[in-house]
Amino acid sequence: MVEMPDGHAPQPAPEPVSPVEEYKQLEPLINEPLKAGSSYFLVNQRWYMEWLQWVGAPSVQSPQMRPADPPLEGDDFPLLGSISASQESTSTTRRTRQRTGSWTKDRPGQIDNTALLEEGSASKIKRSLDEHNDYRIIPEGAWDLLFGWYGGGPPIKRRAITRPSGSVQVELYGINLKVYRSTDLQGSPYEHNESKSSTIGQLKATLCADLGLDESKVRIWDYFNEKLFALLESHLDDTLESQRINVEGNFILLQEQLPDGTWENLDDAQTTPDPYAATSSTGGYGLSSSSYYNTSADVATVGQPIQKGVVGLQNLGNTCFMNSSLQCLSNIPQLREFFLEGKYKENLNRNAHKTEGKLAESFANLLEVMWKPNTTKVAPRNFKWQVGQFAEQFSGYGQQDSMELIEYVLDGLKEDCNEIHGRKPYIELKEADGRPDEEVAAEALHAYHARSKSKVDDLFVGLFKSVVRCPDPECGRTSVTFDPFLSAKLSLSSSAEQRQMALDMVVVREGDAEGANQFQQVTVKVNKEASVKELIEVAAEKVGAGLKAANCILVEVWNGKVYKWFEESTSVDTIRSEDKLLLSEVPDARPFFKSGEQRWGPPSALNSPDEDMDDPSSSSTSSFGVVLHHRKSSASHYVSYIGVPLLMTISKDATVQMLYKQVEQNLKRLYDLDVAVDWKIFRDNNKYSYINDDPQLDRESDQRLQPVNKESRLQFVIEWQDNDLPETLLQEPWSSKCSATADEVDLTHLLQMFVQEEKLSSEDAWYCNRCKEHKEALKKLEFHHCPPVLVLQLKRFQYTRWSRERLDNAVAFPLENLDLTPYCTASSRKTSKVTPVYDLAAVSKHIGSLSGGHYVAFSRSSIDGEWYHFDDSTVRGCTEEEVASDKVGAYVLFYIRRDHRPELFDSKVAD
Repeated sequence: MVEMPDGHAPQPAPEPVSPVEEYKQLEPLINEPLKAGSSYFLVNQRWYMEWLQWVGAPSVQSPQMRPADPPLEGDDFPLLGSISASQESTSTTRRTRQRTGSWTKDRPGQIDNTALLEEGSASKIKRSLDEHNDYRIIPEGAWDLLFGWYGGGPPIKRRAITRPSGSVQVELYGINLKVYRSTDLQGSPYEHNESKSSTIGQLKATLCADLGLDESKVRIWDYFNEKLFALLESHLDDTLESQRINVEGNFILLQEQLPDGTWENLDDAQTTPDPYAATSSTGGYGLSSSSYYNTSADVATVGQPIQKGVVGLQNLGNTCFMNSSLQCLSNIPQLREFFLEGKYKENLNRNAHKTEGKLAESFANLLEVMWKPNTTKVAPRNFKWQVGQFAEQFSGYGQQDSMELIEYVLDGLKEDCNEIHGRKPYIELKEADGRPDEEVAAEALHAYHARSKSKVDDLFVGLFKSVVRCPDPECGRTSVTFDPFLSAKLSLSSSAEQRQMALDMVVVREGDAEGANQFQQVTVKVNKEASVKELIEVAAEKVGAGLKAANCILVEVWNGKVYKWFEESTSVDTIRSEDKLLLSEVPDARPFFKSGEQRWGPPSALNSPDEDMDDPSSSSTSSFGVVLHHRKSSASHYVSYIGVPLLMTISKDATVQMLYKQVEQNLKRLYDLDVAVDWKIFRDNNKYSYINDDPQLDRESDQRLQPVNKESRLQFVIEWQDNDLPETLLQEPWSSKCSATADEVDLTHLLQMFVQEEKLSSEDAWYCNRCKEHKEALKKLEFHHCPPVLVLQLKRFQYTRWSRERLDNAVAFPLENLDLTPYCTASSRKTSKVTPVYDLAAVSKHIGSLSGGHYVAFSRSSIDGEWYHFDDSTVRGCTEEEVASDKVGAYVLFYIRRDHRPELFDSKVAD
């Protein structure tokens, strides 16, 4: 039986099967579509990828590297996992051909979901998680199988719900509510997590049951920000989400009936719907003066702002990305005025796809609240709710990208205010075919306006000239088109640089290597499409001093232990820049790999790969690979590991005594030990275990070392006494990245790269209708029509199939006088009546790492021309120097063309 954590009933352990069979059993379950009402489980993505690689899933391995499929019965191959005596007799028919490809890796250890959870919680997951990068969602049946085979946990169970749009999604978070009772307002609130799809009535019933209250003698209130907001008794059949109870930590008030059957005068607050008119509602309960709001409103805090429009936006639960975006849009004067003055209503498009004009209305309502003269802070809960109804990626509480929201909002506002209602005409554009740019551009703009024409288009949409050339000189085909754009996305590096990745690693040399008594940290740059073999070769060449790639082992270290072994055929793209890489030099690399192939040459002529795998005494190598981790002596049942793991080889005839002597030599070399110190070696039976139950090895024993389950590498632990710990062992060699920080570049350099001709990748191949095939063509973009508001995105986030990272390149950008003329078409430079010179109006800034980052904004007020810093609810004035100095944080830049420059901007350049 398998014991389920958190009180679940024990489950029968599935019979151990081969990796091929594991995949066969899970594949149909994992591929099932989501079903509303069904239960699903989260699994740590890192562990899940280990499992996919173990079973040879097509998504992570090329077809020729997959294991034998179907399994071959009768092959002499030991089953995976520990098999009890009672299981062995019934399992002999489950055999599979042993895999021989060099991608073979260890079977994953226990499922470890702790990295997904908030500290101290067994079920509340972190808000910064990203699906497919941090976790995978699998159905309950798949979880039961994986948990039965591997154990671990804790299980993170969630339910699939139907969204308002009709789509089905797994509800990861629900809503964490804080509940007060009217009879105990001074006490601590009761914390409760509820599904957003639950009704107010269901919530009320649950809370009353939890708190021992008579449901018939209780009224439920939305007590937003600990002030009366709305009486919910008339909405018991509505969902929490539809009533805008969508804020993390939203307060709820349960008003209890008085003994005489009456209610206190909390009810009186309902008569004041104006969010700026407050009504006293103390009612004998100690409640402060508060207002009753319309449930569809954004909630304002009244006071004296620094300046009109310079207001904070309350964080509703990881909504800093939204707040940063809204502050930038709010400070584009002509956009703001269009909505505040109600001009958007003239062409409000009720037939707009999904949004039906509601996004424009909610945006206008939010701006109206933000720009009232006595607003100091706004909780944009209605706007967030509306956006979540239209775009499900913004409906939850996960961190999102400010640029994605900016583009979504602008696209939605364009459609909501579109003068073109109903069916839009399709106009097939003709290629230039030698015609003048002005004629072709006018055609493109006319075709665009026939489908989309609004004030938002007039302000934000420009035209690129796109020239694509077939690389075949005998073809000579050239395509010239003019394409509308809402923003320009600027790469922080050239195409060639983008194909490169820099990886930091710690290098440990063998004992007889010159100067090998230190840990050397190096940075290696390779193509993202390179293999690990190429990475090791480049690293060995960089280190030099006789280091041979064939004698190197590359591993990833996590929590002080070897977490992953990299085979030579593995793609470098599977490695993340933050991974802790260890490159160890050993006399013979072959014993460290389960594949019997010699990694740097053809298979042994004496033995087949399968023979070497199944028989570690095979003559193809006379050594075991040895892995030793370090830990401090502790009386605790749980232990933590420190330092850099030690990799070495030892003779297959070696005894425990010989192991001690060889380890001692290495420790003296690496940690400069002059005197005898107290350390012991323990057998490490589980590479994923952090429990102190390993058997100690006797220093004087003549017993020969024996592998576990015929492994070709042995796992041990070196345990140190506190007083004898070498200082170097306590240092973190990966604590500071040695990758050279990219030199600061100017925004004009990025614009120059943007308009340079580049070769398209194979993924973006262009179809040449003359050659009748896809080609890696040459493409060049230039600005042709420069819009009044220019939105530039600095592409700081890079995503690949395997990894994601944030680029910390410093970019210097001007606050005044950005001239786009050098990056425009020659024809537009001759014919344009407006010089494309821009001044900065706002910046959406990203701080920190990709997974734990935060968004703020800088915006320049058109009321006084001063710069302000917006950090959710906190606002303050700032200097131009502070804005310009934030070269690593700058993410989205909003520039206003000089002819649209607000009058109150303090011009510092000549007209």
